[in-house]
Amino acid sequence: MRLIITGGRHLEDVALIRHALLCAHALRPVTVLIHGGSGALGITAEDWAREMRLHVVRYPANWREFGKRAEAIRNAFMLADSRPDMVLALPGGSDTADLIAGALRARVPVIDADARRVWPETPRREDDPPDDDRGLLHIEKDAISLISFKGQDQ
Repeated sequence: MRLIITGGRHLEDVALIRHALLCAHALRPVTVLIHGGSGALGITAEDWAREMRLHVVRYPANWREFGKRAEAIRNAFMLADSRPDMVLALPGGSDTADLIAGALRARVPVIDADARRVWPETPRREDDPPDDDRGLLHIEKDAISLISFKGQDQ
């Protein structure tokens, strides 16, 4: 499976990142890990992928060319270019939320740190799971926050 991992560039919780990758891999074996190369998330994800002997594709943001829009432009390109089978969403800001929204529009499954499907705040359909099965990420217009991890609020 081709997996994009996304989250905020200031996310530094190595245990959370590694836990999320292991859960995603247990759900469906990862063959290619795709990431934006930002901070601890990029380093930790790439280290994990190398340990697992997986292929890695990195999409660094072009800050010099695009300035403040660099992450959003990179995320849109990464989603379109990398042909992911799934997106693993960790806590982040508006650029992370935009990537998740783009993945959902493209019908790419999005999962949280415990490999549970992320459901955006949309009208319920008959086939939607009960509210308590919607995953750990709360999606808002400008940010994504972690509501709980391993059953504990943070």
